[in-house]
Amino acid sequence: MLKLSKVKEALESVNLESTAYFNKTSNEILWKWDFNPEYSTYKEEDEWSDDIICMFDFTDKNDYDMMQEFIGTIENQDIQEQLYVKTKGSGAFRRFRFILENYDLIDRWYQYRDTKYKEIAKEWCVEHSVKFEEDC
Repeated sequence: MLKLSKVKEALESVNLESTAYFNKTSNEILWKWDFNPEYSTYKEEDEWSDDIICMFDFTDKNDYDMMQEFIGTIENQDIQEQLYVKTKGSGAFRRFRFILENYDLIDRWYQYRDTKYKEIAKEWCVEHSVKFEEDC
């Protein structure tokens, strides 16, 4: 049985250079590193295995949409409007973090993001019929 924390950790860890895969037979998470293939545990021959499925790549995280959803949960209209305006274009995440820190909302953001990652991890397990143990 797969620990949900491991699925969540895989989601949190993917980036533009990596993709997480799951081996249904061994119950292990494999990594493919595009620019550092020597660190990859996912091998080229794994592409042909029916036991290995893609878990997450960078597009699955969609932190920007998550950030926008979080902004919608903020009750203070002035802060909410400031965040919507300042999180457009390049540097959006840096400005987002700065504003949250300024209004002492950063812990609330981390809790929100953590909950969303856990929901996505659970959904992935259910969708792929992977038995999981809820440990986070």
